[in-house]
Amino acid sequence: MIIHVLGQISYKEGCLEKVVQNLREWENKELVQEAIIEIIDVHQRYIDFSDKTAEEAQIYISKHL
Repeated sequence: MIIHVLGQISYKEGCLEKVVQNLREWENKELVQEAIIEIIDVHQRYIDFSDKTAEEAQIYISKHL
């Protein structure tokens, strides 16, 4: 459930950056990977409402996580 919630938070303006910043501190790397998948998927599903495209989200995550 937490993975889904992170995805839902991340597509709003300015929130991807905060979510990624917090994910860097997580010790459970398996959950981090699941969160990344969900975040990118949410950005794709909510493309009309998302601050970034799925591709932009993936690029940001790759650079900062």
